[in-house]
Amino acid sequence: MARKKTTKFSRRRQQVLARREHVLYPGYVFCPVSEAEQALGAVRVGELLALYGGELRKADVQLELVLREEQFRVVDDDRPDGHAWTLREYMDDWNRDLAADAEQTGEEYDLLPDEQAVVEMLHDWHRSGRIRVTRDGVIEWQPL
Repeated sequence: MARKKTTKFSRRRQQVLARREHVLYPGYVFCPVSEAEQALGAVRVGELLALYGGELRKADVQLELVLREEQFRVVDDDRPDGHAWTLREYMDDWNRDLAADAEQTGEEYDLLPDEQAVVEMLHDWHRSGRIRVTRDGVIEWQPL
C-alpha cells in the first residue's frame, strides 16, 4: 500500500512541476511551419528546421525574434537579475573569456567571427537545453 502512495505522490509532483514549467516557459509547444514562416521568413525557418531536426517549438521562434532585437536579456549564475546584451557585446565578452581561458590552460581556441555565429551558438544551446526562453523573452541558463 505504501508503494501506491509513493507512486501517486511522484505522479502528482511531476504534474505540478510540469504545470510550473509550462507557466514559466509557455512557448515549449509545437509551432506550425506556416506560423514560423510568417514570423521569420521561409529561408530562416528552413535553416532553423535543419538545426532543430525538422520540428520547431514556439520558443525556438521566440529565441530568434529575441536575438533580432537591439538587445536581449540573459540571466545566469553571475547575473541572477539579468544583463542586457547586444550581439556584438555578447560576442566580444565570449571571445575575451575564451582568450583568458586559453591563456590559463595553454589550449587553442576559436573566436566567434561575427554576430551570426553568436546566434547559431545560442540556438545550439537552446536545442540542447542549456538555455531556455521565458514568457518575457529572457534567456535563462539552465542548471546542468
